[in-house]
Amino acid sequence: MKTTAGNTYQRMSDQKETMTPSGQDDRGLKKLLTHTRLYDFFQNHVLGGKKARTWLAKNFWRLRGGETVIDLGCGSGTVLEYLPEDIDYLGVDISENYVRAARQRFSERGRFFLGSVGDFLNQDDQRKGTADVVLCNGLLHHLPDDEAIEVLELSKRIMKPDGRLVCLEATYLAHQTRISKWIVSTDRGRCVRSEQEWKDLLGRVFNCYSTWILTGLIRIPYTHIVIECVNDQLSDAQSKR
Repeated sequence: MKTTAGNTYQRMSDQKETMTPSGQDDRGLKKLLTHTRLYDFFQNHVLGGKKARTWLAKNFWRLRGGETVIDLGCGSGTVLEYLPEDIDYLGVDISENYVRAARQRFSERGRFFLGSVGDFLNQDDQRKGTADVVLCNGLLHHLPDDEAIEVLELSKRIMKPDGRLVCLEATYLAHQTRISKWIVSTDRGRCVRSEQEWKDLLGRVFNCYSTWILTGLIRIPYTHIVIECVNDQLSDAQSKR
């Protein structure tokens, strides 16, 4: 792990102001979830996030150790509790509260950058093409299409050839109970999409991707979509002919 680079990220990124995604609703009681401890308590003890992340780590993240992992929208870094200890981990988030909490809890496990993905790449261009896995949990449904496309494109630049981008997002179903649809509609992210809308978005950046619809991942009737995109450079080259 490059300690020097990690310290550089901290000094430069600490000068940034906390930002909020343009597609995020923090009005009313939702503002409480901008506080790290309340957010983690809600995720882990109310929704059952620990069990969900354990399942995701086994079935979709599938890390064996030794990989380079970049976590976009890393929050307080909780995902590290479910990943092998010998990975090279870097978390990126625009929330000063979350990044500060992540550094306090996981400074020995990884590095954390305060800013956007674009800010990060502008500062450390050497990170292009280095990630075995890019994680993006619950970020894209906070972003309108143009910003989500930018994150997908930047993710592709970070990924190694045949590297993977794995996302967990909220989604609407073609046939969905009223209570489930209402709960999803109250999410802080205001850009929840249907599965087809997610696929249309992914297809603008990646040639190789898969999606899975999940129900029952957490304790409330909420619907998720898992997205896996592969940086298949051979397919990209053939599509440009």
